[in-house]
Amino acid sequence: MSVPGPSSPVGALTRPPDSLEAGEPTPGLSDTSPDEGLIEDLTVEDKAVEQLAEGLLSHYLPDLQRSKQALQELTWN
Repeated sequence: MSVPGPSSPVGALTRPPDSLEAGEPTPGLSDTSPDEGLIEDLTVEDKAVEQLAEGLLSHYLPDLQRSKQALQELTWN
């Protein structure tokens, strides 16, 4: 019984990478950034940003305050 090998995904290299000639572009890559045009397409809800900021602050602020206090104690001693 033979087991078929893995199939290559669409757009995958069909030859080993070391066989690419110098200066030859890598297949599947382009000069454009993947996030090009993202800012224009992005809608921002002020309430969502505010909630995220408050959540991050409430989560990390206690740790930051403890770290600051520990650092002050170390520098005083």
